[in-house]
Amino acid sequence: MGKIRIKTLLFFVVPIGLILLSVSPALSDQIIINSDDQFDFARSVMNGGDYTRAIVELERFIHFFPGDSRVPKARLLNGMCYLKDRRYEAAREVFYQFIKSEQDNPLSAKAVFLIGESYYQQGISKEAEYYFVQVIEKYPDVDLKNAALYRLGWTRMQENKWKHASEIFEKVEKDSLFYESSRELTEQSLKGEELPEKNPAYAGTLAIVPGLGHVYISRYRDAIISFLVNGLFIWAAVQAFQSDQDVLGGILTFIELGFYSGNIYSAVNAAHKHNRKVQNDFRESLKDRLDLNLFTARKGQIGLTLTFQF
Repeated sequence: MGKIRIKTLLFFVVPIGLILLSVSPALSDQIIINSDDQFDFARSVMNGGDYTRAIVELERFIHFFPGDSRVPKARLLNGMCYLKDRRYEAAREVFYQFIKSEQDNPLSAKAVFLIGESYYQQGISKEAEYYFVQVIEKYPDVDLKNAALYRLGWTRMQENKWKHASEIFEKVEKDSLFYESSRELTEQSLKGEELPEKNPAYAGTLAIVPGLGHVYISRYRDAIISFLVNGLFIWAAVQAFQSDQDVLGGILTFIELGFYSGNIYSAVNAAHKHNRKVQNDFRESLKDRLDLNLFTARKGQIGLTLTFQF
């Protein structure tokens, strides 16, 4: 009976031991994630400019440590990574969700500002203006208000509202990091009203004479082409009618009407393109001193760094 019991015991113990031996190397290879290390690693990846990987690491932190006090900061940084990666709609979705779930969190004001920044970078001025105004009117953070005023001035310049932009820059407070730059832009933005722009309506009127509208915009090659093409079709149509070839004359006249209308449209469109280029070149000649970043400051707070470019 004793031998039978030993054999029975060995029958159960040996397989269990083998299983434990096979599992133990796998257990020894497991990685234990530390919240501090994970958060710091995600931040270092973000600072290195690998925003796609930083998003993954920040989401990993949020998933594994949902009760950590830094989760709101990680979510805001996550949205910032999308913004830096020019994935504007994804960034806004993160910021919208943050504001909805963190209404009493002081970081919500920064989320509102960053929504405005995403629209600004995307060139959607009306929406950007709305959110910057929200920051200015509803949130007490003085530094953030001045940043919003500064960016609102640039938004008005995006819309070619040069005088309005100047008035906004003038409102930036004296103790703000943006004060000196705003003083400079208060004067420079007014020069936008003196840009050498072309009148599209006048260009279209001049184009009644084919090519003359393009001469007004200094597009001489297009002017010559327009004059020759329209001139040849008009001459050919006249010759056809004089030779009693009415059908051919009608066809040539119909084709010429298309070229003639295109000549006027092209002159008007060229004037608009000229104006946009002049405006864009002027804006690019001005220095935008705001280089927006988020950073973890002392006492664990997230702030806005404002890097000035000289």
